[in-house]
Amino acid sequence: MKTLSVTDTFDLSIPERIQLVEDIWDTIAVEPDSVKLTEGE
Repeated sequence: MKTLSVTDTFDLSIPERIQLVEDIWDTIAVEPDSVKLTEGE
């Protein structure tokens, strides 16, 4: 796994940034109970 800084992400192409967001979301979706939403959200 490569470590990226926030500024590194700006050097990524748009498809690479989209993939990064998908990868991040996948790590969140694995534990749905850890994300608490209220009725307003």
